[in-house]
Amino acid sequence: MDYREHLRQPLSKRFVDVLAVEIFLNPADFDIVYQLIFDENEKVAWRAAWACQKISEKYPEWFFDQHFEELSALSITTSHGGLLRGCLSIINNIALPECLSVAFINACFDWMISAKSPIAVQALSMKILLRICHKEPEFKQELSVILENIDFENYSAGFKSVRKNILKALNGK
Repeated sequence: MDYREHLRQPLSKRFVDVLAVEIFLNPADFDIVYQLIFDENEKVAWRAAWACQKISEKYPEWFFDQHFEELSALSITTSHGGLLRGCLSIINNIALPECLSVAFINACFDWMISAKSPIAVQALSMKILLRICHKEPEFKQELSVILENIDFENYSAGFKSVRKNILKALNGK
């Protein structure tokens, strides 16, 4: 199957689900679709990330530290909102590597509090930062202080809900 050509076509959720099932049935093709996340055509890259997000939900063990590093680097540099959301969704589903990029951690903090970031990016950033706090407890206080002191009234209901849940998790409730 020519995955790149398929991803160039208009997609729907059903199409992405079918593509993910195709990869589940042919795991050897996973790397082909994963590499398309870095395609020069942003639509192909975004759609490949969407398919890989579905794969990461079912088979997070297919992703390794190198994937995390590549996805976190791409998330920092992309200007495509859908591709950023896809990368963060995958990162949220897979294991954290031993060494985390400071640039990526800082970007998550920036996306989390930026009113310009879509709610999905804000929420995923909070969730990823919470996971990082479990691995690197020294970030717990910083995340907690930022979330407690942010003027959250100017944010969406979705942001407020995720913020509340993250604070509960940070405070052990």
